[in-house]
Amino acid sequence: MSDDDPDLGEAVDYILAERPKLHEDDVWGVLVELGHPPAADGDGLALDLLKSARPDIRPRDAKVILREWRAYVSLVQEHDWEDE
Repeated sequence: MSDDDPDLGEAVDYILAERPKLHEDDVWGVLVELGHPPAADGDGLALDLLKSARPDIRPRDAKVILREWRAYVSLVQEHDWEDE
């Protein structure tokens, strides 16, 4: 992970704050297994990988985690206008 990559711990915190019914272990499992969120059209491949590597994570939960992870990354990458 480079210095430009969003922090996984902060991503987990964000996802759990947005979706408190998710299990923390599942969120960590998805983020650690994939390393970074797949492109929107890469969900199928990511879910296949997770199904084989982490069969304990429900596909429905994995989809929600991926969606929230992308939202987090998008927020982190936004330019903060107040810093100018």
